[in-house]
Amino acid sequence: MWLRQSETTLALANLILAANLFHERPPSLDVPTNLFVSKESNMQSPPDQKDSRKSSPRIPEMVGATTAPFYIGPGMTQISIAMHPPSGPALLHEGSKQRQVVLHVENVTGEKRAPPFGVYLDLPPGDEPQQHPDLRAGSLGLFGLVEASNPAGEHGGNGMTFSMDVTAVFTRLMAMKDWDPHNLRVFFIAGSWDAPVPRVRIGRVSLYFA
Repeated sequence: MWLRQSETTLALANLILAANLFHERPPSLDVPTNLFVSKESNMQSPPDQKDSRKSSPRIPEMVGATTAPFYIGPGMTQISIAMHPPSGPALLHEGSKQRQVVLHVENVTGEKRAPPFGVYLDLPPGDEPQQHPDLRAGSLGLFGLVEASNPAGEHGGNGMTFSMDVTAVFTRLMAMKDWDPHNLRVFFIAGSWDAPVPRVRIGRVSLYFA
């Protein structure tokens, strides 16, 4: 009887083992998700040229300048600057609203105290400056002119230099029908003064695009 029970027990154990083998799960085929990168996430968009324009640093480029010193004094003085299209770093903002236009009036010297001078661009022939406030580029405040012109002074006699952002005026001029892209006329008008207006020397006037 004990032998029969042992045989029965052994047969039952074999049956249970076979069942476990039949239902055993195959080895896991799960693959870590970090081994694959989707095609979309691996693709990079090409750089936006507009964004590069905005982020790139501005490098000023001179597009015109006077060729010799000149004097301003009583009344109105007119000079002309021959302009040429940008051919260097300013081309980055060519035709862009981001372009900046700056007028430099350099090495302003004088031996006597002088009034401020208003600066205008391309005034229509025969018109008074007061008729065109929209063409006003800025002004030259000459307080301290004599000291800045002294060779033994702090500035070594180099005088005063002014920079004016004329972007808005320049944009307005470019929209006019009679705009001359090759020639810019600059006007200097002496302000009110309590003495005879002296002559003031200007070393150079230059125009920059950035």
